[in-house]
Amino acid sequence: MASEKTADARFAPALLEDVWGAWKAQALASASDLEVFAHLAAGKRTVGQLAAATRTTPRGIRGLLDALVAMRYLGKRGDQYNLRPPADAYLVPGASMSLWPVVETARAWWSDWARLTEVVRSGKPCVALGNVPASAERGDKLAAALFSLSRDAAPAAVKTFPPRRLPGIRDILEIGPGAGAWSLAFAKALPEFRVTVLDPVRVCPLARQAAVAAGLAARYTFRAGDLRREDLSVESFDLVICSYALSLLGPAEARDLTRRCAAALKPGGSLLIAEFLPNDVRSDPPLALLYGLSLLLHTEQGDAYTLREYRAWIRDAGLHFSQTIEVGAFSPLILGTK
Repeated sequence: MASEKTADARFAPALLEDVWGAWKAQALASASDLEVFAHLAAGKRTVGQLAAATRTTPRGIRGLLDALVAMRYLGKRGDQYNLRPPADAYLVPGASMSLWPVVETARAWWSDWARLTEVVRSGKPCVALGNVPASAERGDKLAAALFSLSRDAAPAAVKTFPPRRLPGIRDILEIGPGAGAWSLAFAKALPEFRVTVLDPVRVCPLARQAAVAAGLAARYTFRAGDLRREDLSVESFDLVICSYALSLLGPAEARDLTRRCAAALKPGGSLLIAEFLPNDVRSDPPLALLYGLSLLLHTEQGDAYTLREYRAWIRDAGLHFSQTIEVGAFSPLILGTK
């Protein structure tokens, strides 16, 4: 006779939080459609003002606003709504610290996630990034989201980079979707530099804009290219940054790209890898493994690889695994040296 399971009062709320998590994403997506955060930043505060500005009904906008209050993005006092920090810095489109591209990525990929069961059964992506015109918007949104996330973590990468190696950096190559954010932080810290940015889909416009805004655009070269076949120029760079590039590829292709990155380094150069890293038994953290699931939806063979796998590829490429670098973000960076 099977033993009776002990009830855990915490399970149902946790389950609802996960199951209804999609509702939260849609609430933010609707706030994006209606430019709610922009209108709040412009001084619209009441249901009436926001209903007029967004061309919605008072009942409709009140429901959305109250949900955003409960989600801790907005505050409410009487009939007045306001942006709560740090949402006021991160969720106003166009702000220098905006993470709005992350929200827009969820919206662009929404219909793809509805096909997850089909993709799990077939093992084939619903829309492969970079392979068909239908993927253009998804690729652009992914690049913008990853650039925005990297931009805020990049200064910490420079501060924690091995000090003895930093002064020797002159030529930088950054590759991957949303590339440009990590190299820009290094460029700002270096007296002399040249940067080549290689994006596998289309060059992220945010990277160009950031380089122009920093007054560094003249030292940047941007190009799109195929990560599987691109010639990375042997012994040409002091620092190569793989910005979410390896996870787009299958294991054999990722190993080959690591080898080509290593070959592109000058003697004494460094390879810096930014990725979502699950633990070695692939049980945690959820964010990394959910990112891996998104790669199942959108790539032929891509995956969220573990630190153990990256270390093996670094060693096989003839590099020395130096360390991981904590940058206060979702995953540490991985450093290999020549």
